[in-house]
Amino acid sequence: MNEACCSVYHQRATQFSEARNLCKDDLKTFAAAVALLAVHSAISYSDAVILRLGGKRPKSENHRDAITELKRACTHKKIDYRLGIRQFEKLLGAKSDISYGSDVITDEKVVALCTAAERFEAWSEKTIKALNVRER
Repeated sequence: MNEACCSVYHQRATQFSEARNLCKDDLKTFAAAVALLAVHSAISYSDAVILRLGGKRPKSENHRDAITELKRACTHKKIDYRLGIRQFEKLLGAKSDISYGSDVITDEKVVALCTAAERFEAWSEKTIKALNVRER
């Protein structure tokens, strides 16, 4: 069950990531969309990693619960989560401002969020691949 669910969230994460990359070259038109895609790709990557580690995907509306569950699942499998969590926290910290805030989202902010998303994606992919290798 977790393997199938992990696959669904992993696929969703990569779709968000690819859409972010497609829109990133036109920040004048798509700045808010790119920022949200950065955040949502990370949320889906987090869900995929948690499920791959055998954890339970948080059901609450508070995405910060995912930080706690990701730390717990990584600790249980003896995986260093510090770099990944740092990036994930940056992205989640910006989610409400992007979605509901009244301030203009600057290009610099979007670029910083994309960098954090790319780093979290790299950490997530490395973590998932390492688990696949361990279990062979």
